[in-house]
Amino acid sequence: MAAVTNMTDIFDYLDWRGDLSFEADKLNEADGAVLARFSYVPFEYLPDPPRDGFRTIEELAREALGNPAFDGKWKFRDEELMAALAPSVRYGKLEAGLFEERFDEKIETQFSAITVKLSEGLYFVVFRGTDNTVVGWKEDLNMSYLCPIPGQLLAVEYLRRVAERLDGRLILGGHSKGGNLAVFAGAFCGEEIQGRIDAVYNYDGPGFFEDILKSPGYQAICPKIHTFIPQSSVVGMLLDHGESSAVVHSGESGLHQHDLYSWEIRGPRFVHLGTITGGSRFVDMALKGWIAEMTPEQFEQVAGAVYTVMEETNAHTLHEMRENWMDTAVSMIRSVGNMDENTRRVAIESIKMLARNATHGTRPERRNRRGQ
Repeated sequence: MAAVTNMTDIFDYLDWRGDLSFEADKLNEADGAVLARFSYVPFEYLPDPPRDGFRTIEELAREALGNPAFDGKWKFRDEELMAALAPSVRYGKLEAGLFEERFDEKIETQFSAITVKLSEGLYFVVFRGTDNTVVGWKEDLNMSYLCPIPGQLLAVEYLRRVAERLDGRLILGGHSKGGNLAVFAGAFCGEEIQGRIDAVYNYDGPGFFEDILKSPGYQAICPKIHTFIPQSSVVGMLLDHGESSAVVHSGESGLHQHDLYSWEIRGPRFVHLGTITGGSRFVDMALKGWIAEMTPEQFEQVAGAVYTVMEETNAHTLHEMRENWMDTAVSMIRSVGNMDENTRRVAIESIKMLARNATHGTRPERRNRRGQ
């Protein structure tokens, strides 16, 4: 299903509000989404990424747009977004810096964050979501049975470094895994830093196990969390949320609703709906029932088996897997055939569990990350 063409989106918002600075009109939920997408810009490919100091978004756009090093690196419409932000009064002169990026196949993590100065004494710390690497995808899968994952710990460390270096108030945010990292960092950064946080914007990010939701740090930050999910959310419904979620309209269907560019914006806000769709509730119950029924050890085996199959393709990104789909399929079939009997058995049994939970459609009891 193609996106609805007559709905207003992020780019319409920039046309409407782009001539007002943040001093004239403070940050809103639409701005948070713009900055969440801004964090996906692959600054690591710049000759001199803004790691220590700050540079304006206009300057960064001038360095990135048309740069051959960025060929094939842009995701979705991010190149178009960067071109729209540069001449904007609202965004072009904002300074962004303290960029960090870490990609480590050994510990299965893909982490990136950048800080944007909104006005004097106010900073937006934004965490990048999952990129299109196989490692990034595996890290998302790890969240379903393991907490904390390395990326969450890196997010806490990053926030602490930013808070130590910069004076003033902080706003955190991110999309997808980035939203989860923003919430986790805000929950576990310590009381002093927590007291400087004005808000946390989570755009369709996965939730947490019950022991995280019950922790004092999460309980303290919970009233400041603003979570947004599309009407047929899948990613944002994974695990559990202690905070309430605003349901917003997307012009896409299914998993494509995860794309922030498909979310409808009217004025400074998204178009809010009353509740998620029945399909989203169905997927939510089926997936959570599946995860609850498996032990963490079983889920880890299944996740590891899927990752091994993907590794056998020798592709580093999902794009490469799609581009070489025939070789990918052959490699996957060969890998499954080479699995040991126990791994194959656990994988088959997990598929049966998923089918059983989808058939029953009952919501499982919450459990913590140890399956208790």
